[in-house]
Amino acid sequence: MRVITDLYKMHKQLFSEGIVKILLETFSSVASHAHQLSSQTILQLKLQRACSILEISDPPMVHFENESYQNYLNILRDLLVNNPSLSEEMKIEEVLVSVCEEVLRVYLDCAGLQFVKQKPDNKPVLHWILPLGSAKKEELAARTSLVVSALQILHGFETDSFRRYVSQLFPLLVDLVRSEHSSGEVQRVLSNIFQSCIGPMLMRM
Repeated sequence: MRVITDLYKMHKQLFSEGIVKILLETFSSVASHAHQLSSQTILQLKLQRACSILEISDPPMVHFENESYQNYLNILRDLLVNNPSLSEEMKIEEVLVSVCEEVLRVYLDCAGLQFVKQKPDNKPVLHWILPLGSAKKEELAARTSLVVSALQILHGFETDSFRRYVSQLFPLLVDLVRSEHSSGEVQRVLSNIFQSCIGPMLMRM
């Protein structure tokens, strides 16, 4: 992925829409694959057992996932900021928000907040799972930098852009505030978002 990222940085002005589309599909596939790997508990147990036998350290699954999503976020944000015409044509802003949402949901799930379906109306219901084990606490700490990055990207949106997505982002932001396991760094960025983005909207209502 580093090679692809470097190629993009060096030649992005020459890339056509078709090439950019292929790059984004590649980043998306790698990020999704990394998340699937880090989510498979049985696979992780097998890897840990194998690493223990071989006396080597466990593979950094969450780190790989974080790096994959961070690269994806970086290229989307760069396109949005530096290539507005192509971004509008390819709906990059929508994709960026969707990826940020995914990052927030993964973090919330790791923090013990899960969305399940409840009959008969099939509305999502929140279930808290407390307390977190040491492994989950370590994973949550490892995911903090990525979720902070996603929140900072959302915080950097223009007012009109943020307003377009506030209805889908607001529940996730509230859940992050309510989470008892979010880090202080996450809470600080959330505070900035509520003060500078959501607060002014409420004042104008």
